[in-house]
Amino acid sequence: MPSTNVAAAPIFGAMKRKNIFRNESQKLDAAFIEAGLPERVLLVPLDFAKITHYACFCDGRGTYIRKAFTVKNTKEGIDYLVDQIERTRAARSVKSKRHVIIGGEDSASYTRNFMDRLFELGYLTVRLDSKEVHRQAESVDSSTDKTAVRAIAKTLLNRDALHTGGTDLYAQMRGLTRQRRRIVHLSTAVKNRIHTHADRLFPGFLSKESAVSAFSQASLELMANKFSAVTLARKSEKTLTRMLARQGVRGASEVAAKLKEQASNAICADDASVRLSSQLIESELSLFQTLQANLNDLNIECARILLRLPEAFAVSIKGIGITLAASIFAETGSLRQIQRSDQINAYAGIAPKVKQTGGPESPARIGGKRRQFNRILKDYTLQAGNHLYLHGPTELLHDAARRKLAGKAVDTAMARRFLRIARALAKSHCIYLPSDLRAGQHGTDAESQARAQYIVQIWPDLLLKWKRLGLHEEAFAPETPLGDWRIIVQEIYEIDLPF
Repeated sequence: MPSTNVAAAPIFGAMKRKNIFRNESQKLDAAFIEAGLPERVLLVPLDFAKITHYACFCDGRGTYIRKAFTVKNTKEGIDYLVDQIERTRAARSVKSKRHVIIGGEDSASYTRNFMDRLFELGYLTVRLDSKEVHRQAESVDSSTDKTAVRAIAKTLLNRDALHTGGTDLYAQMRGLTRQRRRIVHLSTAVKNRIHTHADRLFPGFLSKESAVSAFSQASLELMANKFSAVTLARKSEKTLTRMLARQGVRGASEVAAKLKEQASNAICADDASVRLSSQLIESELSLFQTLQANLNDLNIECARILLRLPEAFAVSIKGIGITLAASIFAETGSLRQIQRSDQINAYAGIAPKVKQTGGPESPARIGGKRRQFNRILKDYTLQAGNHLYLHGPTELLHDAARRKLAGKAVDTAMARRFLRIARALAKSHCIYLPSDLRAGQHGTDAESQARAQYIVQIWPDLLLKWKRLGLHEEAFAPETPLGDWRIIVQEIYEIDLPF
């Protein structure tokens, strides 16, 4: 029997899928292989609850070692469970804690500390898909905690699980981006209410034809204090010019004159409506500015995590911003672990549904909406596809135009292409290069010179994306993927990429 050290090496690395179970956890596979015999693996399925969990013990063959028992969701409960696990390990000759697999359905917030503590103690902790556990249930009409534990145990035996515990940068970023998404929705609702009040106080002030851009710093300052068309019409042009110039408005004197003219021509509300709307709009503006400050902080924190990941190379694609990239990769997780593009496309809901039955002579039916996909990821990937269609690199613009002329769904096609490119960039640790510069990476001097010129050309734009958030030095620090790339290309091509 081979030693456990030899067997573990290739399993956690580039282990290839060569069986019919596409969703098997490689770390669970490794635990079974290292243990040598299924009887030397201890499975601990948990049915979570807020106060008291249910657990049981079984081996790698599914044989009960201990039937369902209760565990409190407290420190004492963890100590009791660990004591029972260690006693069972000694009795069953389970050599390593990594051969003890503890898992339950996608855990709620009140169980994460429980599972994190078990991970810190050295056990292999996993989470299971609730839908897969439901498929393993013995009855769809009746269910108890004990039958749920059996269904969880069956799912663990299928090794259909995701590893948990430790520092997961993608999970952290996902928490930030989803919070940002919620705040954006709140901010949009507040802006709609501000529009309502502004239309009473100064009709047309927030329209596209207004002298001041809607929700710019200048417009926010004007609306913050006793805002109405009458008040602005009474202000001197000199005072308005000074205020607009302080907010960075170009041609402040001309804008002030247009604004006074616009206020003079506006239809004013009655005094009672003005007093009420002025009070309401001030409270809404205070809430809006607080939400915007939170959004700015979240954007910075999302970018600070993204710069530590290889997916940060996707920001080098023209038209893709840092916040959008962070929102996408927070949902996808590590692109390097995805073996086929169709997996991530299906998860994002941008791959067509395919159904084929009736033998090889029967053609497949393609089309229709998928029922199960990540709707948040689909929203962001379609945004990325639209950005590539409107602002992307030249060759992608041409590809999008060709698809549109052919009558195809451009956003969906470009979204798929974006994910494919981003996955390649994450794996190669390289920025986006046009197709004519990708061929022959070790080619002639002319090809190397062309790549060097391209890198020098796009460097200011790439740097500016991070500079806007004040993170350019962190993003290109030597220990980050982008910083490592910068050092390498400067040495290879003998170019200078200054800050």
